[in-house]
Amino acid sequence: MENAGMVEAGITAIAHKLLSGRCVKQGGNRELFVDVGANFGWFAILAAKLGCKVIAYEPVPLFRAFFEFSVHVNDMAFLIDIRDTVVSHERDTLMKMVVPARGIWGTAGIDGLNIDRAIQSDQETIEVRSVRLEDEIKDNVLLLKIDVEGWEWSVVKGAEKFLKKYHVENVIMEYSPGVPERHFKWDHMAATPEMLVNLITKFEYRIGHIGDAGKHQSSGWDSKLVPLKEITMKNLKYDVEDIKLWQAGTLACPVPDELKGFEMWALCGGVPEGLNPRSLRSEIGHNTNIWASKGDGLKHLILNGVVGILSPSDPTEKYFQDNEMNFGMGSRPCHFLDPRVLVKHRCKCTQPEVCGKEEEAVRKASAERRIPQNYVLS
Repeated sequence: MENAGMVEAGITAIAHKLLSGRCVKQGGNRELFVDVGANFGWFAILAAKLGCKVIAYEPVPLFRAFFEFSVHVNDMAFLIDIRDTVVSHERDTLMKMVVPARGIWGTAGIDGLNIDRAIQSDQETIEVRSVRLEDEIKDNVLLLKIDVEGWEWSVVKGAEKFLKKYHVENVIMEYSPGVPERHFKWDHMAATPEMLVNLITKFEYRIGHIGDAGKHQSSGWDSKLVPLKEITMKNLKYDVEDIKLWQAGTLACPVPDELKGFEMWALCGGVPEGLNPRSLRSEIGHNTNIWASKGDGLKHLILNGVVGILSPSDPTEKYFQDNEMNFGMGSRPCHFLDPRVLVKHRCKCTQPEVCGKEEEAVRKASAERRIPQNYVLS
């Protein structure tokens, strides 16, 4: 906000492109924007200013107070319906939310799962009643935004009947696999990529990867939206499989014998280094942002290529990345990585005296198809 003059400039540009000139239909009826996790209300106010009617969910009283103030200052109360409930896959359940007093306020969420424990802070705990979108929303939606700190899978699960019955043209959401991983919540971990699988297979969306950095990047309201890499089933099958391997304790196992002597290969597993490089998760640090679209929304969603540090079409023998951004696993820039960790991140060694022998051993094991995380699914 301080640097760009707006919240998440890249996502704001997408929302503006999708809503501008479309909120008020012929005859005067208004399109609907639904905001789950509205926070201070930036996107809800934007949608209302463009003429959409808005239903916004914000259960945290402090955030909601700022939001309500903004609504009244902007004279938008006639268009914005603010609801104080948690959106979930369960209804009428009292759910615990934890709100930090310091650090990143926006990490407030269910059970405090996304709060940074490294920041010492008092916390407020509140109990809030839950609702499901499929019980709440009875209309077509031009744009559904979801940003709920790792609880997105639950929101979408509780919206399945709604998504099937009504036309929801666009969904922009934060995608946060790192939240359940931090606590080894295996069912939540599995539900996270399954959510994207369902959006593609059940509800016929195509999905673009905005990225974490991409949410802040914009050339202005009237500029063309940048092309996004597509998230496909060819990627997501690896996300699903990696979670099964992780839970079974066999992720990136067994380590080839000749690699066990190198520090980064002493143990199998490890995320993101031990993940399959064809997965969406291989590109993500902790969380990211995605845009799912269908119908007229696809006019604006420009897709170019697919996600993954390696392409899903790359053979088992390929190990080192050659993507145009020169990103290693977790989208960590190879240029800035310590030479001791370069090879494990699928970046080529730049200091042979440090990592040359490791690279040579990896190339040999890859050629012989003995790098376990290099597996290819049919």
